[in-house]
Amino acid sequence: MITMIVHLRVAPANAAAFETLMTHVAEMTREHEPGVAYYAWSKSVDEADTYVVVEVYADAEVHAAHMASSWVRESLPRSAALIDGLPHIRQYVSDGSAPVQRSIASA
Repeated sequence: MITMIVHLRVAPANAAAFETLMTHVAEMTREHEPGVAYYAWSKSVDEADTYVVVEVYADAEVHAAHMASSWVRESLPRSAALIDGLPHIRQYVSDGSAPVQRSIASA
């Protein structure tokens, strides 16, 4: 399994648009990607501008298919315009899984 934990900052003025976008991506992922074990976003209780996205993939091929999906390709430039700075991405692997190569820089 490959787990991605992504922390993002979103200005209050962009929060509603960001949440709508991420809800769409999460719904499409859960509906159309059986190899994705978990995909969800949450908003911090303590820091109103901070969000986390948790993604769990069966393997690197499932992650690659997720990144190639139309909803992810369409959402990336939109989400980049809504967040402040770069996403803080951490990747974790288990069960002997090889890590995926990331194309988005992490702060």
